[in-house]
Amino acid sequence: MEVWVPYILPRKAGRAICEIGVDQGAEVTLEYTAPTITLARGALGAPGEQTSTGYSTVMILNIVALVVILAFCVVGMFA
Repeated sequence: MEVWVPYILPRKAGRAICEIGVDQGAEVTLEYTAPTITLARGALGAPGEQTSTGYSTVMILNIVALVVILAFCVVGMFA
């Protein structure tokens, strides 16, 4: 099974592939989690076990941006 989120570029964002064997008439429940960052891979598998990839990277970038903004504010107060 292949799952992705339709997007502009790339066309298949968050692509995830999972090979499974299913007997005729049986049901399988899968869970897909899209990535936090568009270019990262998605997660496909058993329900409750999937996590969004790229989350920690986004949080680190947010913290760096916040520190830079605060630094400019502090420098601006003393200029």
